[in-house]
Amino acid sequence: MKIIQYLTELPENKEDDPETKKSRTCKTKLKNQDGQLFNVESHSDKQLRHFKFLSVSFMSQLLSSQSFVKKIVEYEETEELQELEQRLLEDVLHYINTVASSVEGNVDKPTAKFWRVLLSKCYDMLDKVNALLPTETFIPVIGGLMMNQLPSVRRKAMDLLNNKVQQRTKWQKSQILQLLELVPELLAIVQCRRKEEEEEQAINRQTALFSLKLLCKGFGTENPAPFVPVLKTAIDLISSEKEEKNVMGSALLCIAEVTCTLKAQAIPQLPRLMPALLKTLKSKKELVSNEIYLLSAVTALLKVAETLPHFLSPYLLECLLQVVRLEKIVAEFGPSSQISVRVASLKSILATRLAPRILLPAVTKCYSEVVHTRKNSLGPLMNILKEHIVGMEKEHLISHQPELTAFFIKVLDFRTEHTEDDLEEVGKIEAYIIDCLISMVMKLSEASFRPLFFKLFDWSKTEANLKDRLLTFHRIADCIADKLKGLFTLFAGHLVKPFAETLNQVNISKTDEAFFDSDNNIEKSCLLLQFTMDCLHKLFLFDTQKFLSKERAETLMQPLVDQLENVLGGDEKFQERMTAHLIPCIAQFSVAMADDSLWKPLNYQILLKTRHNSPKVRFAALLALIEVAQKLKENYLVLLPESIPFLAELMEDECEEVEQQCQKTIQQLEVILGEPLQSYF
Repeated sequence: MKIIQYLTELPENKEDDPETKKSRTCKTKLKNQDGQLFNVESHSDKQLRHFKFLSVSFMSQLLSSQSFVKKIVEYEETEELQELEQRLLEDVLHYINTVASSVEGNVDKPTAKFWRVLLSKCYDMLDKVNALLPTETFIPVIGGLMMNQLPSVRRKAMDLLNNKVQQRTKWQKSQILQLLELVPELLAIVQCRRKEEEEEQAINRQTALFSLKLLCKGFGTENPAPFVPVLKTAIDLISSEKEEKNVMGSALLCIAEVTCTLKAQAIPQLPRLMPALLKTLKSKKELVSNEIYLLSAVTALLKVAETLPHFLSPYLLECLLQVVRLEKIVAEFGPSSQISVRVASLKSILATRLAPRILLPAVTKCYSEVVHTRKNSLGPLMNILKEHIVGMEKEHLISHQPELTAFFIKVLDFRTEHTEDDLEEVGKIEAYIIDCLISMVMKLSEASFRPLFFKLFDWSKTEANLKDRLLTFHRIADCIADKLKGLFTLFAGHLVKPFAETLNQVNISKTDEAFFDSDNNIEKSCLLLQFTMDCLHKLFLFDTQKFLSKERAETLMQPLVDQLENVLGGDEKFQERMTAHLIPCIAQFSVAMADDSLWKPLNYQILLKTRHNSPKVRFAALLALIEVAQKLKENYLVLLPESIPFLAELMEDECEEVEQQCQKTIQQLEVILGEPLQSYF
């Protein structure tokens, strides 16, 4: 201790020494024969630095030397020794402070490296002192240091405590009780508002909160009582308007740990905790600017929801509102970031840990609150409901089906309520709603799905001014057909006539009337055609039960083939609709017929379109013809005699592209049928 004191009294460097001119004497009684241990005047700056370095190295080595450690072990721990150890620790921490300020003061000077190395040596010495203390002594010594006047010493004491708690796995009961006695002292630091530098103060309070979190994690399960006041204090912190954000972040993490440990004992605190916690998630600006704070708030809510899901019902609506809002904020951090993973876990807990009778009414209310003001939140909300439905017990689903059906009938009007909004945005949100509905459909028996499907069918036809519903319904039908595959044909008989009517009503070669009343009629009409054709395509593709009877085939044949001349939406849209939707649908239609008496009229109707005055339509008709031939393979031979005269006409078409496509078609037919056809032309 005297060496440290002597080093502290030496000047930082030679020029700073006020007594260089005079004969310098040191107050500390460490002297050689000349009366001084180290004469600053007669040594160089470098020698002064070297002396300091050697002194610290000597102490560090001494404290860890075998002979010295042996003496300490053999010596009986007395109060006097404990007091000396605490004073030694204090002195080391004071000296570390002195060196640290020299490090800061010499950052830009050539000696910067020396001060950094010396500081590291000092920390090494601190570790050696720390290692000498038996645990029984260590704890009261740390407790004493936590009361020190200097904030830096208090902080270092807490750091030492944190390291010890994290490193050690086995503790004796008496030691644990000693550690728990530190809880009130740590709480005093957290609540302390001394007139120190703001920053210093905040860091110490954060460190104390971290210490409390570690103590709770290590010993709280067996000894919950001391941590109830910790939870109360942390709630006070997050409820305060003026609190520093980093301290609040640490308080939130402390809440997460303590709630998780206290379990049922935390329930009385929920009426104060939940409103304060949800309030921290409301200020979007602060959350976005401070990622750690955001992560702490999400972690706290996650742990509370995980530990006490059955006590969340009074706060559930507000929870849902905040969680679905978070989705957009955390999207910026990427899906694999810690924060995105935690928000996903939080959504999952809300979806899976709550009874339907609690969650469903909250989801309905949450939908009503966000549908007009925060449409972006609807996707995450639907995902929570979807996960809930997927995990529902069968009997729960049956008893809640009427409630869910009413909810879906309400939310499927989203498109109708936003007729003038951006179609792509509306489409994205509607996709979430339909995806959620499908998760329910997939769990229903045939007997319970049938009434739901016809309810949706009637809903789509009800009001003439709500044609947007038709768009939604055709999209639902397309999605259900995709999921139920062949089973969907059991319910789809009623769709044939309405689909045929839709194809005729949305065909500008047959009618000049706009199908939708809104400004974006053309885009909507194109979408409606796309959903209708895609749904029919799937019906034909998965038809193993002779769904496509002669009567149904005749109902659909003309409306489908007439779409070849529907140039709605301009060239680009027309081409995309032909190649991606209509032509695959017509080709699959020919397969599902499986009847040559029906193939003939279909083939003939397509051939008639090759005489249309628009080259685009003639080109599309050729594409349809070859697709049908590829599906029917050698069965197309019976249709060939009828096709040749039409193809011969197209070989001399005024449009070069059509003529080239015709030659290509003939070559492809030769490959499909395995016969040369050139002789016919």
